[in-house]
Amino acid sequence: MSLNADDLPDYERHLLTAMAYFLGRDPAAQARACLCMYLRQAEPRIMAQVQYYAHRIAAQTQQPMDAYDLLTLIAQSPEAVTALLPHLGQVHDPDQPDVFS
Repeated sequence: MSLNADDLPDYERHLLTAMAYFLGRDPAAQARACLCMYLRQAEPRIMAQVQYYAHRIAAQTQQPMDAYDLLTLIAQSPEAVTALLPHLGQVHDPDQPDVFS
């Protein structure tokens, strides 16, 4: 994954550029820092969702699966997770434009 500040919508790009300017960072480095900060702040919410689906998979397969096992599986083989959770659905329809795509 490559982070490029130019790929952001205008307002967010301007905010990121200002933040990078005031912190003395390259905008790409600041984008990585912002993403890491957001993910760390959202970790409890994300991991609660991962834990819920790990529990569903464990119940469905009768095999133990904890949240960190599922997190690793998502990172390494999202297709395998999709096969285990075929009716999960997606928040963003892949056929619709997404401002962050």
